[in-house]
Amino acid sequence: MSDLSLGGVAHARGTDPQTSHDAASKVDVNGKQSLTLRAMFDLRGVVPLPVEAWRVSGMSARIQRRDNPKARPLGGSTIRTRLNEMARLDPPLVEVVDRDGLTESGGRCARYRLTNRGLELAGRVSE
Repeated sequence: MSDLSLGGVAHARGTDPQTSHDAASKVDVNGKQSLTLRAMFDLRGVVPLPVEAWRVSGMSARIQRRDNPKARPLGGSTIRTRLNEMARLDPPLVEVVDRDGLTESGGRCARYRLTNRGLELAGRVSE
């Protein structure tokens, strides 16, 4: 996987204890964003687009099992966080298309797609 700097920075709330701030400084946000982008890129042609975060999470777990079988898969909340971070970048790499998706349990959720910039970077990450 390519090592791109996507602009991700981990945060802790001002009210969090120092241990949370220390832990946030050790999070590899760029690596998690890169994996999320790669998963979205790999989902093209596999499932209808736009996609729900749980589908991105499943693909990221498959990529991790293949590339680094000893790594713990990213949780669903981590994937949603990375998707929303990348939607807030300037320019955004991901966009929220609508809230017409369905969770695995049938609830409503957001659906995402790569922007042109996200598609370009995801192709580089996947090389």
